[in-house]
Amino acid sequence: MTSIIAFFILIGVLITVHEFGHFAVAKMCGVKCEVFSIGFGRPIIKFQRGETEYRLAWIPLGGYVRMLGQEPQENRDAADVGRSLMDKSPLIRILIYAAGPGMNLLLPFILIVPFIALSDQTAQVPSSDVGAVDSSMPAYEAGLRGGDKITRLDGQPVHAFWQIKERLSQYQPEQGTVKLGIERAGHDLINLEIKPRAIQSKHEFLGFEQTNYLIGYQVDALDSNIAITSQNSAAFKAGLRTFDRIISINGQQTRRYTDVIRAFSTLATGKRVQVVYERLTTPLYQDIPILKRKVQGTVDYVADGNSLGLFHASLCVSSVDPDGPARFLKRGDCLLSVDGQAYSLGTFLRSKLNDDPKSPKKITWLRNGVQMDNQIQFKKEIQQHPLAGDFPVWIQGFTLARQTMIPAQLTESQDRWTHGWFRAKTDVPREIEVTARSISGMFTGQVSPTQLGGPLTIFHLAGSAAEAGFDRFLRLMVLLSLSIGLFNLVPVPALDGGQILIASIEMVTRKPLPEKAQLVLHQIGVFLILALIIFALSNDAIRTWRLSNS
Repeated sequence: MTSIIAFFILIGVLITVHEFGHFAVAKMCGVKCEVFSIGFGRPIIKFQRGETEYRLAWIPLGGYVRMLGQEPQENRDAADVGRSLMDKSPLIRILIYAAGPGMNLLLPFILIVPFIALSDQTAQVPSSDVGAVDSSMPAYEAGLRGGDKITRLDGQPVHAFWQIKERLSQYQPEQGTVKLGIERAGHDLINLEIKPRAIQSKHEFLGFEQTNYLIGYQVDALDSNIAITSQNSAAFKAGLRTFDRIISINGQQTRRYTDVIRAFSTLATGKRVQVVYERLTTPLYQDIPILKRKVQGTVDYVADGNSLGLFHASLCVSSVDPDGPARFLKRGDCLLSVDGQAYSLGTFLRSKLNDDPKSPKKITWLRNGVQMDNQIQFKKEIQQHPLAGDFPVWIQGFTLARQTMIPAQLTESQDRWTHGWFRAKTDVPREIEVTARSISGMFTGQVSPTQLGGPLTIFHLAGSAAEAGFDRFLRLMVLLSLSIGLFNLVPVPALDGGQILIASIEMVTRKPLPEKAQLVLHQIGVFLILALIIFALSNDAIRTWRLSNS
Protein backbone atom coordinates (compact mmCIF):
# COMPACT_ATOMS: atom_id res chain seq x y z
CA MET A 1 0.00 0.00 0.00
CA THR A 2 2.89 2.37 0.80
CA SER A 3 4.32 1.91 -2.69
CA ILE A 4 0.96 2.58 -4.34
CA ILE A 5 0.32 5.77 -2.38
CA ALA A 6 3.90 6.98 -2.82
CA PHE A 7 3.82 6.27 -6.56
CA PHE A 8 0.63 8.25 -7.18
CA ILE A 9 1.78 11.17 -5.03
CA LEU A 10 5.12 11.24 -6.84
CA ILE A 11 3.71 10.96 -10.35
CA GLY A 12 0.80 13.27 -9.57
CA VAL A 13 3.02 16.08 -8.34
CA LEU A 14 5.53 15.80 -11.21
CA ILE A 15 2.90 15.66 -13.97
CA THR A 16 0.76 18.42 -12.45
CA VAL A 17 3.75 20.75 -12.07
CA HIS A 18 4.84 20.13 -15.67
CA GLU A 19 1.43 20.63 -17.23
CA PHE A 20 0.67 23.62 -15.01
CA GLY A 21 3.73 25.33 -16.49
CA HIS A 22 2.32 24.99 -20.02
CA PHE A 23 -1.18 25.92 -18.84
CA ALA A 24 -0.24 29.02 -16.86
CA VAL A 25 1.97 30.56 -19.54
CA ALA A 26 -0.54 29.73 -22.30
CA LYS A 27 -3.33 31.46 -20.36
CA MET A 28 -1.14 34.49 -19.67
CA CYS A 29 -0.38 34.72 -23.41
CA GLY A 30 -4.06 34.57 -24.38
CA VAL A 31 -4.15 31.01 -25.74
CA LYS A 32 -7.40 29.09 -25.21
CA CYS A 33 -6.79 25.94 -23.13
CA GLU A 34 -9.53 23.40 -23.82
CA VAL A 35 -8.36 20.44 -21.67
CA PHE A 36 -6.02 20.11 -18.68
CA SER A 37 -5.44 16.38 -18.08
CA ILE A 38 -3.36 14.48 -15.53
CA GLY A 39 -2.93 11.05 -17.13
CA PHE A 40 -4.00 9.68 -20.51
CA GLY A 41 -7.02 7.75 -21.69
CA ARG A 42 -10.58 7.84 -20.35
CA PRO A 43 -11.09 10.27 -17.47
CA ILE A 44 -11.81 9.01 -13.96
CA ILE A 45 -12.97 12.44 -12.91
CA LYS A 46 -13.67 15.52 -15.02
CA PHE A 47 -15.27 18.90 -14.50
CA GLN A 48 -15.63 22.14 -16.42
CA ARG A 49 -14.30 25.39 -15.03
CA GLY A 50 -14.65 28.30 -17.42
CA GLU A 51 -13.50 27.34 -20.91
CA THR A 52 -11.24 24.50 -19.67
CA GLU A 53 -12.18 20.91 -18.87
CA TYR A 54 -10.06 19.42 -16.07
CA ARG A 55 -9.47 15.66 -16.08
CA LEU A 56 -7.87 12.94 -14.00
CA ALA A 57 -7.35 9.99 -16.37
CA TRP A 58 -6.58 6.30 -15.94
CA ILE A 59 -3.10 5.95 -17.47
CA PRO A 60 -0.46 7.66 -15.24
CA LEU A 61 2.22 7.93 -17.93
CA GLY A 62 2.03 11.70 -18.29
CA GLY A 63 -0.50 14.39 -18.96
CA TYR A 64 -1.33 17.11 -21.45
CA VAL A 65 -2.83 20.54 -22.00
CA ARG A 66 -4.88 20.67 -25.18
CA MET A 67 -4.67 24.16 -26.61
CA LEU A 68 -6.71 25.57 -29.46
CA GLY A 69 -4.88 25.18 -32.75
CA GLN A 70 -2.39 22.69 -31.41
CA GLU A 71 -3.32 20.10 -34.04
CA PRO A 72 -2.69 20.94 -37.72
CA GLN A 73 -5.85 21.61 -39.83
CA GLU A 74 -7.96 22.06 -36.66
CA ASN A 75 -11.28 23.94 -37.16
CA ARG A 76 -11.71 27.15 -35.15
CA ASP A 77 -14.73 29.29 -34.26
CA ALA A 78 -14.77 32.88 -35.38
CA ALA A 79 -14.94 33.98 -31.73
CA ASP A 80 -11.59 32.28 -31.08
CA VAL A 81 -9.63 34.11 -33.78
CA GLY A 82 -6.28 35.14 -32.32
CA ARG A 83 -6.58 32.69 -29.39
CA SER A 84 -5.10 29.72 -31.21
CA LEU A 85 -1.63 28.49 -30.34
CA MET A 86 -0.60 28.84 -33.97
CA ASP A 87 -1.87 32.44 -34.03
CA LYS A 88 0.87 33.37 -31.59
CA SER A 89 4.39 34.38 -32.54
CA PRO A 90 7.17 31.77 -32.49
CA LEU A 91 8.66 33.41 -29.39
CA ILE A 92 5.37 33.06 -27.48
CA ARG A 93 5.08 29.41 -28.53
CA ILE A 94 8.66 28.78 -27.37
CA LEU A 95 7.80 30.25 -23.98
CA ILE A 96 4.67 28.06 -23.69
CA TYR A 97 6.50 24.87 -24.65
CA ALA A 98 9.51 25.67 -22.41
CA ALA A 99 7.30 26.43 -19.39
CA GLY A 100 6.56 22.75 -18.66
CA PRO A 101 10.20 21.61 -18.46
CA GLY A 102 11.01 24.91 -16.78
CA MET A 103 8.61 24.13 -13.94
CA ASN A 104 10.21 20.71 -13.52
CA LEU A 105 13.62 22.38 -13.23
CA LEU A 106 12.22 24.95 -10.79
CA LEU A 107 10.42 22.40 -8.57
CA PRO A 108 13.62 21.17 -6.82
CA PHE A 109 14.27 24.68 -5.54
CA ILE A 110 10.67 24.90 -4.30
CA LEU A 111 11.09 21.57 -2.46
CA ILE A 112 14.64 21.81 -1.08
CA VAL A 113 14.68 25.32 0.36
CA PRO A 114 11.63 25.02 2.67
CA PHE A 115 12.53 21.44 3.62
CA ILE A 116 15.96 22.56 4.89
CA ALA A 117 14.47 25.66 6.49
CA LEU A 118 11.52 24.01 8.27
CA SER A 119 12.26 20.30 8.78
CA ASP A 120 13.19 18.96 12.20
CA GLN A 121 15.79 16.80 10.44
CA THR A 122 17.88 19.89 9.63
CA ALA A 123 17.32 21.81 12.88
CA GLN A 124 20.81 20.71 13.93
CA VAL A 125 23.76 20.68 11.53
CA PRO A 126 27.46 19.75 11.74
CA SER A 127 29.32 22.49 13.59
CA SER A 128 32.43 24.34 12.44
CA ASP A 129 34.65 22.06 14.56
CA VAL A 130 37.54 20.49 12.63
CA GLY A 131 37.46 16.70 12.70
CA ALA A 132 40.67 15.80 10.85
CA VAL A 133 43.14 17.58 8.56
CA ASP A 134 45.07 16.04 5.67
CA SER A 135 48.78 16.70 6.25
CA SER A 136 49.44 17.21 2.52
CA MET A 137 46.80 19.91 2.05
CA PRO A 138 46.99 23.72 2.54
CA ALA A 139 45.02 23.77 5.81
CA TYR A 140 47.60 21.59 7.60
CA GLU A 141 50.51 23.56 6.15
CA ALA A 142 48.90 26.75 7.49
CA GLY A 143 48.53 25.28 10.98
CA LEU A 144 44.93 23.98 11.15
CA ARG A 145 44.59 20.87 13.31
CA GLY A 146 41.92 18.38 14.30
CA GLY A 147 39.95 19.64 17.29
CA ASP A 148 40.18 23.31 16.26
CA LYS A 149 36.97 25.32 15.99
CA ILE A 150 36.58 27.72 13.05
CA THR A 151 34.79 30.85 14.26
CA ARG A 152 35.39 33.32 11.41
CA LEU A 153 36.05 33.10 7.69
CA ASP A 154 37.27 36.23 5.86
CA GLY A 155 36.03 38.33 8.75
CA GLN A 156 32.51 36.84 8.79
CA PRO A 157 31.34 34.74 11.76
CA VAL A 158 30.59 31.07 11.07
CA HIS A 159 29.07 28.42 13.31
CA ALA A 160 28.38 25.51 10.93
CA PHE A 161 30.25 23.45 8.36
CA TRP A 162 27.83 24.37 5.56
CA GLN A 163 28.77 28.05 5.92
CA ILE A 164 32.41 27.19 5.32
CA LYS A 165 31.47 25.08 2.29
CA GLU A 166 29.35 27.96 0.97
CA ARG A 167 32.18 30.49 1.21
CA LEU A 168 34.73 28.09 -0.32
CA SER A 169 32.33 27.19 -3.17
CA GLN A 170 32.49 30.86 -4.23
CA TYR A 171 36.30 31.01 -4.10
CA GLN A 172 38.23 32.22 -7.15
CA PRO A 173 42.06 31.95 -7.47
CA GLU A 174 42.51 35.71 -7.86
CA GLN A 175 41.23 36.10 -4.28
CA GLY A 176 44.51 34.68 -2.97
CA THR A 177 44.19 33.37 0.56
CA VAL A 178 41.16 32.89 2.79
CA LYS A 179 41.47 34.05 6.39
CA LEU A 180 40.33 31.73 9.18
CA GLY A 181 39.82 32.63 12.79
CA ILE A 182 40.03 29.55 15.01
CA GLU A 183 39.76 28.63 18.68
CA ARG A 184 42.06 25.90 19.95
CA ALA A 185 41.35 24.14 23.25
CA GLY A 186 39.15 27.07 24.28
CA HIS A 187 42.04 29.54 24.05
CA ASP A 188 42.12 32.92 22.33
CA LEU A 189 41.48 33.38 18.62
CA ILE A 190 44.24 32.25 16.25
CA ASN A 191 44.35 33.72 12.74
CA LEU A 192 45.40 31.57 9.77
CA GLU A 193 45.73 32.38 6.07
CA ILE A 194 45.12 29.48 3.68
CA LYS A 195 45.21 29.34 -0.11
CA PRO A 196 42.72 26.68 -1.32
CA ARG A 197 44.09 24.13 -3.77
CA ALA A 198 42.41 23.38 -7.09
CA ILE A 199 41.52 19.67 -7.17
CA GLN A 200 40.48 18.30 -10.57
CA SER A 201 38.38 15.18 -10.73
CA LYS A 202 36.42 13.21 -13.31
CA HIS A 203 32.95 11.79 -12.76
CA GLU A 204 33.28 8.07 -12.09
CA PHE A 205 30.70 6.97 -14.71
CA LEU A 206 30.22 9.91 -17.09
CA GLY A 207 33.81 11.13 -17.31
CA PHE A 208 33.29 14.92 -17.25
CA GLU A 209 35.81 17.01 -15.33
CA GLN A 210 35.12 19.09 -12.23
CA THR A 211 37.31 21.53 -10.33
CA ASN A 212 36.86 22.14 -6.62
CA TYR A 213 38.90 24.42 -4.39
CA LEU A 214 39.68 22.65 -1.12
CA ILE A 215 41.66 23.51 2.00
CA GLY A 216 41.83 19.86 3.05
CA TYR A 217 39.91 19.07 6.21
CA GLN A 218 36.86 17.01 7.11
CA VAL A 219 34.25 17.64 9.75
CA ASP A 220 34.12 14.04 11.05
CA ALA A 221 37.00 12.81 13.22
CA LEU A 222 38.94 9.60 12.58
CA ASP A 223 38.55 6.70 14.99
CA SER A 224 41.55 5.34 16.90
CA ASN A 225 42.57 2.54 14.52
CA ILE A 226 46.31 2.78 13.89
CA ALA A 227 48.86 1.54 11.38
CA ILE A 228 52.52 0.87 12.26
CA THR A 229 54.86 2.30 9.62
CA SER A 230 58.19 1.25 11.15
CA GLN A 231 59.35 -1.82 13.04
CA ASN A 232 61.78 0.43 14.91
CA SER A 233 58.95 2.50 16.38
CA ALA A 234 58.08 2.41 20.08
CA ALA A 235 54.57 1.25 19.18
CA PHE A 236 55.84 -1.82 17.29
CA LYS A 237 58.35 -2.67 20.03
CA ALA A 238 55.54 -2.48 22.59
CA GLY A 239 53.58 -5.09 20.63
CA LEU A 240 51.03 -2.92 18.82
CA ARG A 241 50.24 -3.83 15.23
CA THR A 242 48.57 -2.35 12.16
CA PHE A 243 44.73 -2.30 12.42
CA ASP A 244 44.78 -2.27 16.24
CA ARG A 245 42.25 0.09 17.82
CA ILE A 246 43.66 2.01 20.76
CA ILE A 247 41.09 2.09 23.57
CA SER A 248 43.07 4.00 26.22
CA ILE A 249 46.54 5.32 27.01
CA ASN A 250 47.60 5.58 30.64
CA GLY A 251 43.95 5.25 31.68
CA GLN A 252 42.74 8.04 29.38
CA GLN A 253 40.13 7.03 26.77
CA THR A 254 41.20 7.54 23.16
CA ARG A 255 38.15 7.59 20.87
CA ARG A 256 39.85 9.63 18.14
CA TYR A 257 43.08 9.21 16.24
CA THR A 258 44.05 12.73 17.31
CA ASP A 259 43.68 11.58 20.95
CA VAL A 260 46.21 8.81 20.28
CA ILE A 261 48.73 11.09 18.58
CA ARG A 262 48.36 13.79 21.24
CA ALA A 263 48.79 11.28 24.09
CA PHE A 264 51.92 9.67 22.61
CA SER A 265 53.46 12.98 21.49
CA THR A 266 53.32 14.53 24.97
CA LEU A 267 55.16 11.66 26.69
CA ALA A 268 58.65 12.41 27.95
CA THR A 269 61.45 10.18 26.67
CA GLY A 270 61.60 7.01 28.77
CA LYS A 271 58.08 7.45 30.10
CA ARG A 272 56.27 4.09 30.44
CA VAL A 273 52.47 3.92 30.07
CA GLN A 274 49.89 1.17 29.70
CA VAL A 275 48.06 1.00 26.38
CA VAL A 276 44.79 -0.94 26.05
CA TYR A 277 44.02 -2.05 22.51
CA GLU A 278 41.48 -4.10 20.56
CA ARG A 279 42.56 -6.50 17.79
CA LEU A 280 40.73 -8.59 15.21
CA THR A 281 41.95 -12.21 15.26
CA THR A 282 40.47 -15.45 13.90
CA PRO A 283 37.21 -15.62 11.90
CA LEU A 284 34.00 -16.09 13.89
CA TYR A 285 32.70 -18.45 11.21
CA GLN A 286 34.84 -20.55 8.90
CA ASP A 287 32.70 -19.78 5.83
CA ILE A 288 32.57 -16.00 6.55
CA PRO A 289 36.25 -15.00 6.98
CA ILE A 290 35.44 -11.27 6.99
CA LEU A 291 33.75 -11.55 10.43
CA LYS A 292 36.53 -11.86 13.01
CA ARG A 293 36.77 -12.12 16.76
CA LYS A 294 37.73 -9.04 18.75
CA VAL A 295 40.14 -9.45 21.62
CA GLN A 296 41.49 -6.86 24.02
CA GLY A 297 45.01 -6.67 25.29
CA THR A 298 47.35 -4.43 27.27
CA VAL A 299 50.96 -3.52 26.47
CA ASP A 300 53.61 -1.34 28.10
CA TYR A 301 54.60 1.52 25.82
CA VAL A 302 57.92 3.27 26.42
CA ALA A 303 58.39 6.65 24.72
CA ASP A 304 61.75 6.81 22.91
CA GLY A 305 61.75 10.43 21.74
CA ASN A 306 61.74 9.44 18.07
CA SER A 307 59.07 9.67 15.39
CA LEU A 308 55.88 7.88 16.41
CA GLY A 309 55.82 5.84 13.19
CA LEU A 310 52.04 5.83 13.06
CA PHE A 311 49.41 6.34 10.35
CA HIS A 312 45.68 6.01 10.52
CA ALA A 313 44.65 2.51 9.45
CA SER A 314 42.24 3.80 6.77
CA LEU A 315 45.28 4.33 4.50
CA CYS A 316 46.24 0.66 4.69
CA VAL A 317 45.35 -2.37 2.60
CA SER A 318 43.09 -4.84 4.39
CA SER A 319 42.71 -7.42 1.58
CA VAL A 320 44.09 -8.15 -1.89
CA ASP A 321 42.72 -10.22 -4.76
CA PRO A 322 45.68 -12.46 -5.69
CA ASP A 323 44.51 -12.51 -9.33
CA GLY A 324 43.49 -8.85 -9.51
CA PRO A 325 45.23 -5.76 -10.88
CA ALA A 326 46.80 -4.95 -7.46
CA ARG A 327 48.28 -8.39 -6.76
CA PHE A 328 51.68 -6.77 -5.99
CA LEU A 329 50.19 -5.29 -2.79
CA LYS A 330 50.04 -7.09 0.56
CA ARG A 331 47.74 -6.81 3.55
CA GLY A 332 49.13 -4.12 5.85
CA ASP A 333 50.72 -2.02 3.10
CA CYS A 334 49.94 1.67 3.75
CA LEU A 335 49.39 3.92 0.76
CA LEU A 336 51.33 7.19 0.68
CA SER A 337 50.36 8.79 -2.63
CA VAL A 338 48.43 8.38 -5.88
CA ASP A 339 49.95 9.85 -9.07
CA GLY A 340 52.45 11.77 -6.95
CA GLN A 341 49.82 13.38 -4.70
CA ALA A 342 50.32 12.44 -1.06
CA TYR A 343 47.41 12.07 1.37
CA SER A 344 47.07 11.34 5.08
CA LEU A 345 43.25 11.04 5.13
CA GLY A 346 41.52 8.03 3.63
CA THR A 347 38.69 10.25 2.36
CA PHE A 348 40.98 12.17 0.01
CA LEU A 349 43.00 9.09 -0.92
CA ARG A 350 39.89 7.13 -1.91
CA SER A 351 38.62 10.09 -3.93
CA LYS A 352 41.89 10.21 -5.88
CA LEU A 353 41.83 6.45 -6.49
CA ASN A 354 38.27 6.63 -7.84
CA ASP A 355 39.00 9.65 -10.04
CA ASP A 356 39.25 8.81 -13.77
CA PRO A 357 39.34 5.02 -13.17
CA LYS A 358 40.06 4.13 -16.80
CA SER A 359 43.53 5.76 -16.63
CA PRO A 360 46.48 3.89 -15.06
CA LYS A 361 47.66 5.22 -11.71
CA LYS A 362 51.01 5.23 -9.99
CA ILE A 363 50.66 4.36 -6.32
CA THR A 364 53.33 4.59 -3.62
CA TRP A 365 53.14 2.67 -0.34
CA LEU A 366 55.06 1.68 2.78
CA ARG A 367 55.80 -1.93 3.62
CA ASN A 368 57.63 -2.55 6.90
CA GLY A 369 59.13 0.93 6.68
CA VAL A 370 60.31 0.51 3.06
CA GLN A 371 58.80 2.81 0.42
CA MET A 372 57.67 1.05 -2.78
CA ASP A 373 55.75 2.05 -5.91
CA ASN A 374 54.07 0.49 -8.94
CA GLN A 375 51.51 1.28 -11.61
CA ILE A 376 47.99 -0.10 -11.47
CA GLN A 377 45.34 -0.35 -14.19
CA PHE A 378 41.85 -0.99 -12.86
CA LYS A 379 39.72 -3.61 -14.56
CA LYS A 380 36.34 -2.64 -15.99
CA GLU A 381 33.36 -4.92 -15.51
CA ILE A 382 29.72 -4.48 -16.43
CA GLN A 383 27.43 -5.40 -13.55
CA GLN A 384 23.68 -5.67 -13.35
CA HIS A 385 21.52 -4.06 -10.71
CA PRO A 386 17.86 -5.09 -10.39
CA LEU A 387 16.74 -1.45 -10.71
CA ALA A 388 19.68 0.44 -12.23
CA GLY A 389 20.27 -1.97 -15.12
CA ASP A 390 23.78 -2.40 -16.59
CA PHE A 391 26.46 -0.10 -15.22
CA PRO A 392 30.28 -0.11 -15.30
CA VAL A 393 32.31 -1.00 -12.20
CA TRP A 394 36.07 -0.54 -11.98
CA ILE A 395 37.75 -3.36 -10.06
CA GLN A 396 40.77 -2.13 -8.08
CA GLY A 397 41.74 -5.56 -6.80
CA PHE A 398 42.30 -4.45 -3.22
CA THR A 399 40.38 -2.88 -0.36
CA LEU A 400 41.48 -0.34 2.19
CA ALA A 401 40.64 -0.77 5.86
CA ARG A 402 37.17 0.32 6.85
CA GLN A 403 37.14 4.03 7.59
CA THR A 404 35.07 4.53 10.72
CA MET A 405 34.30 8.13 11.60
CA ILE A 406 33.44 9.82 14.89
CA PRO A 407 30.39 11.90 13.91
CA ALA A 408 30.77 15.66 13.90
CA GLN A 409 29.58 17.77 16.80
CA LEU A 410 26.11 19.15 15.97
CA THR A 411 24.99 22.70 16.53
CA GLU A 412 21.68 24.55 16.27
CA SER A 413 21.17 25.88 12.74
CA GLN A 414 20.94 29.66 13.02
CA ASP A 415 20.16 30.69 9.43
CA ARG A 416 18.05 27.89 8.00
CA TRP A 417 16.61 29.68 4.95
CA THR A 418 20.11 30.66 3.80
CA HIS A 419 21.21 27.07 4.41
CA GLY A 420 18.29 25.83 2.31
CA TRP A 421 19.14 28.19 -0.54
CA PHE A 422 22.81 27.13 -0.41
CA ARG A 423 21.86 23.45 -0.62
CA ALA A 424 19.46 24.10 -3.50
CA LYS A 425 21.83 26.25 -5.57
CA THR A 426 24.64 23.73 -4.98
CA ASP A 427 22.84 20.40 -5.39
CA VAL A 428 20.41 21.24 -8.22
CA PRO A 429 22.96 22.50 -10.82
CA ARG A 430 25.17 19.49 -10.07
CA GLU A 431 22.27 17.07 -10.55
CA ILE A 432 21.20 18.91 -13.72
CA GLU A 433 24.66 18.39 -15.19
CA VAL A 434 24.74 14.70 -14.24
CA THR A 435 21.19 14.12 -15.57
CA ALA A 436 21.84 15.99 -18.83
CA ARG A 437 25.03 14.03 -19.45
CA SER A 438 23.27 10.77 -18.59
CA ILE A 439 20.50 11.49 -21.12
CA SER A 440 22.98 12.44 -23.83
CA GLY A 441 25.07 9.40 -22.90
CA MET A 442 22.17 7.11 -23.85
CA PHE A 443 22.35 8.51 -27.39
CA THR A 444 26.16 8.32 -27.59
CA GLY A 445 26.46 4.86 -26.03
CA GLN A 446 28.29 6.10 -22.93
CA VAL A 447 25.33 5.12 -20.73
CA SER A 448 23.60 1.77 -21.12
CA PRO A 449 19.98 2.08 -22.37
CA THR A 450 19.07 -0.60 -19.82
CA GLN A 451 19.18 2.18 -17.21
CA LEU A 452 16.10 3.76 -18.77
CA GLY A 453 13.13 3.10 -16.52
CA GLY A 454 9.37 3.30 -16.82
CA PRO A 455 6.43 3.39 -14.43
CA LEU A 456 7.20 0.04 -12.75
CA THR A 457 10.73 1.16 -11.91
CA ILE A 458 9.37 4.43 -10.54
CA PHE A 459 6.82 2.40 -8.55
CA HIS A 460 9.60 0.37 -6.88
CA LEU A 461 11.75 3.45 -6.25
CA ALA A 462 8.82 5.43 -4.81
CA GLY A 463 7.96 2.66 -2.35
CA SER A 464 11.56 2.20 -1.21
CA ALA A 465 12.12 5.94 -0.83
CA ALA A 466 8.87 6.45 1.09
CA GLU A 467 9.76 3.66 3.53
CA ALA A 468 13.26 5.15 4.00
CA GLY A 469 11.87 8.53 5.07
CA PHE A 470 10.48 11.81 3.78
CA ASP A 471 13.93 13.19 2.93
CA ARG A 472 14.67 10.20 0.66
CA PHE A 473 11.27 10.52 -0.99
CA LEU A 474 11.87 14.23 -1.54
CA ARG A 475 15.27 13.53 -3.11
CA LEU A 476 13.69 11.02 -5.49
CA MET A 477 11.09 13.62 -6.48
CA VAL A 478 13.87 16.14 -7.14
CA LEU A 479 15.85 13.72 -9.34
CA LEU A 480 12.80 12.61 -11.33
CA SER A 481 11.63 16.19 -11.79
CA LEU A 482 15.00 17.13 -13.26
CA SER A 483 14.97 14.04 -15.49
CA ILE A 484 11.47 14.84 -16.81
CA GLY A 485 12.36 18.47 -17.40
CA LEU A 486 15.59 17.76 -19.27
CA PHE A 487 14.22 14.80 -21.23
CA ASN A 488 11.32 16.90 -22.49
CA LEU A 489 13.84 19.40 -23.89
CA VAL A 490 15.33 16.76 -26.22
CA PRO A 491 14.59 18.09 -29.75
CA VAL A 492 12.35 15.20 -30.81
CA PRO A 493 8.95 15.94 -32.43
CA ALA A 494 6.06 15.43 -29.98
CA LEU A 495 8.33 16.43 -27.08
CA ASP A 496 8.52 20.02 -25.91
CA GLY A 497 12.07 20.26 -27.23
CA GLY A 498 10.91 19.29 -30.72
CA GLN A 499 8.22 21.97 -30.69
CA ILE A 500 10.74 24.54 -29.46
CA LEU A 501 13.03 23.58 -32.35
CA ILE A 502 10.24 23.96 -34.91
CA ALA A 503 9.26 27.37 -33.51
CA SER A 504 12.92 28.44 -33.50
CA ILE A 505 13.27 27.48 -37.18
CA GLU A 506 10.14 29.50 -37.94
CA MET A 507 11.58 32.47 -36.04
CA VAL A 508 14.75 32.34 -38.16
CA THR A 509 13.10 31.68 -41.55
CA ARG A 510 10.16 34.03 -40.74
CA LYS A 511 7.67 31.57 -42.20
CA PRO A 512 5.87 28.58 -40.67
CA LEU A 513 6.60 25.03 -41.65
CA PRO A 514 4.03 23.66 -44.10
CA GLU A 515 1.12 21.96 -42.33
CA LYS A 516 1.88 18.69 -44.08
CA ALA A 517 5.48 18.78 -42.80
CA GLN A 518 4.24 19.53 -39.27
CA LEU A 519 1.83 16.59 -39.47
CA VAL A 520 4.57 14.21 -40.65
CA LEU A 521 6.95 15.40 -37.91
CA HIS A 522 4.21 14.98 -35.32
CA GLN A 523 3.56 11.40 -36.46
CA ILE A 524 7.28 10.61 -36.37
CA GLY A 525 7.50 12.05 -32.86
CA VAL A 526 4.53 10.00 -31.64
CA PHE A 527 6.10 6.85 -33.12
CA LEU A 528 9.43 7.56 -31.38
CA ILE A 529 7.75 8.24 -28.05
CA LEU A 530 5.69 5.05 -28.28
CA ALA A 531 8.84 3.08 -29.13
CA LEU A 532 10.59 4.64 -26.14
CA ILE A 533 7.67 3.77 -23.84
CA ILE A 534 7.68 0.17 -25.07
CA PHE A 535 11.45 -0.06 -24.52
CA ALA A 536 11.12 1.41 -21.01
CA LEU A 537 8.31 -1.02 -20.19
CA SER A 538 10.42 -3.93 -21.41
CA ASN A 539 13.23 -2.74 -19.08
CA ASP A 540 10.62 -2.58 -16.33
CA ALA A 541 9.56 -6.15 -16.99
CA ILE A 542 13.18 -7.36 -16.80
CA ARG A 543 13.75 -5.41 -13.56
CA THR A 544 10.58 -6.83 -12.02
CA TRP A 545 11.71 -10.36 -12.90
CA ARG A 546 15.16 -9.70 -11.37
CA LEU A 547 13.62 -8.29 -8.20
CA SER A 548 11.32 -11.28 -7.84
CA ASN A 549 14.29 -13.64 -8.15
CA SER A 550 16.78 -11.70 -6.04
